[in-house]
Amino acid sequence: MHLKILALFVAASGLACSLAPAQQTAVMDPDKIQMGPYRHSRLPATLLQRIRATTDTFESIDGVTYEEAVDLYKRDLNPEENLLLWEEMAKAYKSFCRDRCATSEERMDVYRTLLLRSMFSNEEVLTRSDLKVLSSTEAKEIMQLYTLPPKPIDVVQENQVVPNNDPAS
Repeated sequence: MHLKILALFVAASGLACSLAPAQQTAVMDPDKIQMGPYRHSRLPATLLQRIRATTDTFESIDGVTYEEAVDLYKRDLNPEENLLLWEEMAKAYKSFCRDRCATSEERMDVYRTLLLRSMFSNEEVLTRSDLKVLSSTEAKEIMQLYTLPPKPIDVVQENQVVPNNDPAS
């Protein structure tokens, strides 16, 4: 399931650039997500190094290997833009977990909070995060470490793109 969520995030993150804005928010069933086509046959070596750094940070949590991540980035319209989000997540994760995150539950809470924060407002993250170990105060601390604005995922459905603009963002 984590790979499907990551695939949706990676494959759809750059699509809004060429679209007229439409206001529609929808919740997707991860089991109904299909992989998009390859958009890049190769990625630059510098991008591959950066992808390695993020997978080194998150593979033990989300199970996505470097090879799987590269495959996903090749499907992304704008892999550089998407990678910036994951780098910001990795920076925030490392900062928060520098002296803690001893359990897998705690690491997952931090990861989930950051993944949601990359897409939603702080308030929406708190309602969706389903924290197992961390308090809402700790989740707020984590969210403050992620400094980019929320970027909802755009979804491609039957040859059209549906921007997932969350009015709460």
